[in-house]
Amino acid sequence: MEMQRLYRVLGTFAAVGRAMNPPRSASTVSKYVQMKDVPRNIRIAVENLSRELEDKK
Repeated sequence: MEMQRLYRVLGTFAAVGRAMNPPRSASTVSKYVQMKDVPRNIRIAVENLSRELEDKK
């Protein structure tokens, strides 16, 4: 969830990787943000939860 939030704010996988503690590679961030190999229903649930959290701010 944090990577998705940072990606929306920072805009690039590399910037998100540098912002993480410990730093992550852009390819690792890409895999998590794009949720490769994750079932569609899980991706939808994460996207909905992200929107709800963003709306509360």
